[in-house]
Amino acid sequence: MSIALAHFALGATLTTLAVTYLVPGVGYPRTLILAGGGWAMLPDAHQVAPVARETLYEVHRSSPLTDLFWFHRTLDAADPGDSTVVAAALLACLIVATLLAERRSHEAPAAVVDAYEAHLGVEHEE
Repeated sequence: MSIALAHFALGATLTTLAVTYLVPGVGYPRTLILAGGGWAMLPDAHQVAPVARETLYEVHRSSPLTDLFWFHRTLDAADPGDSTVVAAALLACLIVATLLAERRSHEAPAAVVDAYEAHLGVEHEE
């Protein structure tokens, strides 16, 4: 079972990529990214649940539906030893995804570039 940071980083990374490339105009993208990281951690709720702890743990261990939470079960199987190296690698992936998202959000759309160049009377060189 992988540590919580690894699950959060994987969920936030995949949500970042989804928000950036699939639905770039969505409102509150950073909030969605944080929610995606939290979504990835939900199957571990048995660790802090005040009731039904054993039942939640059994669902966590046995249900393939756990992978709906950003591949939670698959990550647990791939990292059975709570590796900090895996968590660090996934955190690095989150940083790279964030850089890609920031770069994309600062790029000017082609229509804006064309209008600006037309206003200046210059042609765009590729």
